[in-house]
Amino acid sequence: MKPKIAYITVLFFSLVIPPAFADTVSTEIDNANYDIDYNANNVVLKSVTADLDFISLIFETEVSGSDGDVSITFQRDFFDAKLGYSDDDFFILSDGDEIEFEEVKTDEYRTLSFSLSAGTEEIEIIGTILANNSFLIEQKQQDVDAAAKAQAEADAQAEAEAAAKAQAESDTKAEAEAAAKAQAEIDVKNAEEEKIENMMNTCGDGTVYENGECVLSPMEKNASDFRTGPLIYSIVIGMSLGIVIMMILWGIGKKSHKVLSDDDS
Repeated sequence: MKPKIAYITVLFFSLVIPPAFADTVSTEIDNANYDIDYNANNVVLKSVTADLDFISLIFETEVSGSDGDVSITFQRDFFDAKLGYSDDDFFILSDGDEIEFEEVKTDEYRTLSFSLSAGTEEIEIIGTILANNSFLIEQKQQDVDAAAKAQAEADAQAEAEAAAKAQAESDTKAEAEAAAKAQAEIDVKNAEEEKIENMMNTCGDGTVYENGECVLSPMEKNASDFRTGPLIYSIVIGMSLGIVIMMILWGIGKKSHKVLSDDDS
């Protein structure tokens, strides 16, 4: 960066004049107040706000008249720019546009000097460490959170897939059991039908399989009844005729005996 006379002048006064004579602007971070010393020409730093998300300080400015110059000194333990253990560059935005600056640094302080155009309302200085808040730490935490979120999503997905697999296996098992039960019922029915058929085949002519045994078929039974009916009738008639004949003979015999008795008398 090309040195400018204004930068050199501001740097000279910032290093030579004791801090007690410098202007001060304050900010509050995590319930703690921090004073920031600065020297300025035609510039007033009206307020400063910390942005911990971007590790930056946002200054509300008032540039009176023509262009102004300002030099701001930061204690390293409050605001710094680091890359690992080495110093890194700050970034300075003036109303959103990056501007050039000069820097003088010691082991304890870093002083930034730059010019501001008339009408500038805001400057933002971006570093990597701000009041014990670090961009690297924040980034690391974000990475950890992102990894944890990704792991949680992966675990949830794995659990969902496992549940779906278990449900599918359960459904398949239930279907297999239902199919096996149905097949078993069919097998039992077929076996029973085959048993009945075999039993029916063992029954002789004129018989049928009924209630676990061979019995006469209705037609054969009726035929048998028809054949035995006349025989019974014949026997009954014969017996009746025999009885009648016996009674007649008995009557005749009795009458003859009576006649003989009368003759003897």
